[in-house]
Amino acid sequence: MCPNCVLNQAGLGAGYYGAVVICIIFAVVALALYIWGRKTGEFTGDEEEAKYSVFEEKH
Repeated sequence: MCPNCVLNQAGLGAGYYGAVVICIIFAVVALALYIWGRKTGEFTGDEEEAKYSVFEEKH
């Protein structure tokens, strides 16, 4: 915000409110996806296993 806007007590523009709403929507979607991933077991298991499975021979 510009100093002149603060001194004149001008309110925030619609763009600021729109940006805040978009950020809140993204945060809610990210939280919902995280919770969904935790419930379906996407974050469980051995993270190191994928690194070593590349070297295993499959016949």
